[in-house]
Amino acid sequence: MRKPRHSGQKISLILAVVCGLSCLPALGAFVWAWQTRGLADTWTPSLFAIAAFFICCAGVLYAMSVPQPILPPEEEETVGL
Repeated sequence: MRKPRHSGQKISLILAVVCGLSCLPALGAFVWAWQTRGLADTWTPSLFAIAAFFICCAGVLYAMSVPQPILPPEEEETVGL
């Protein structure tokens, strides 16, 4: 069982979705540039770097949005003498 998401985690989840959706046009532009200009053009690897950046940002933001598990109650230690 996990704790509910607080407001910062909800914002992080929303931004992860935005980054994931922003990756799609960047990937489309990369494929278009690859097909029309080839990999030797400087724009093609730049578009791939933009897509990779959005994918990495989405992954990090999603990892930040995952709520922590509920920890079991802490037991007091008794020292027997």
